[in-house]
Amino acid sequence: MYYLRRARLRLALIALILILILSFLAASRERTRSLFILPDERAGDSLAFIADIYKRVAPSVVGVESLRDDGAGRVTVGSGSGVILNPDGYIVTNYHVVEDATVLSVTLADGRRGEAVLIAGDPGLDLALLRTELNDLTAAELGRSEDLQVGDVVFPIGNPGGEQFARSMTMGLISGIDRQLAMTEGSLEALLQTDAAINPGNSGGPLVDCHGVVIGINSAKIVDADFEGMGFAIPADTVRSFLASALPAVFMP
Repeated sequence: MYYLRRARLRLALIALILILILSFLAASRERTRSLFILPDERAGDSLAFIADIYKRVAPSVVGVESLRDDGAGRVTVGSGSGVILNPDGYIVTNYHVVEDATVLSVTLADGRRGEAVLIAGDPGLDLALLRTELNDLTAAELGRSEDLQVGDVVFPIGNPGGEQFARSMTMGLISGIDRQLAMTEGSLEALLQTDAAINPGNSGGPLVDCHGVVIGINSAKIVDADFEGMGFAIPADTVRSFLASALPAVFMP
């Protein structure tokens, strides 16, 4: 009887161990499956942060219109985007957006429109700092770009085609870093390359990361039948240096 009871106890322990192992394997398979095959409702929830990014950044994105006053009236010579980086009215955009303008106008996300003045510009960096007297502004957060790497998800926001498509948002990846781009006016250095859609009018708008932090300023794209999905942005660290040099009392390095 003693040996029989011991055998039964051993079988019971073995059965319990097998049950625990099978339960663990089943749970592991479910966790693995959930990582790669998300039900529709979970997939929707996992992408909800993208809408939150837009809600956070879009109020800081402005339309920038360059005008030339020829005495007979103001003529539009260019348009693009900009991003508010200080609630006192300081806006960053591309230099090529405001070049040759005698009058600058900005349009906010809430529809208000007002004039702006050029505080500083650097054609070599393709950056310009504007200021508007409009108040109650929402400033975006300017981040750092030194730790960005190929494969990071990014979101350009801007006004492709002007106010008709104001504050459009696209999504893509960092395709390359430290790129050089030859332009008609010279070359731009140390650019971020992205496959996210950047179109005319996006120039000067923010490139943001998954936290809604500005990590670049959209600047250019390659327009050629042989190329697709090659846009470029000025890194946030370059923008920081420009701002600190242009207005150190307001912007720290």
